[in-house]
Amino acid sequence: MINEKIKIARANMNLSQAALARAVGVQQSTVASWEKGRTEPDTVMVGRLAQALKVTSDHLLDIQSEQLVLPEGVADLAKKIADLSPSDRAVVEKVVAALGTDDKSKVVPG
Repeated sequence: MINEKIKIARANMNLSQAALARAVGVQQSTVASWEKGRTEPDTVMVGRLAQALKVTSDHLLDIQSEQLVLPEGVADLAKKIADLSPSDRAVVEKVVAALGTDDKSKVVPG
């Protein structure tokens, strides 16, 4: 249920109801009402909540999709890797490939 998803995501972000309310442009009582399941956010608010809580709207709506859901921080890491030069990106690819093997000496010499 969306009320639980909002509450858990807010707690994971260490946000108060008031802070989340400010972030999405509503009153604290509105967030409290969502979390108690008395009301539900409209589609615009679901988008704002997802952005503020750093989750997808699919997550908040409990929609299971075939898309890959990345663990926290992986998307940021992917962006950093994408900004590397082709030669540096090749090094990262080799390290990742070596991490998948039993011989970790290929990753870190010594």
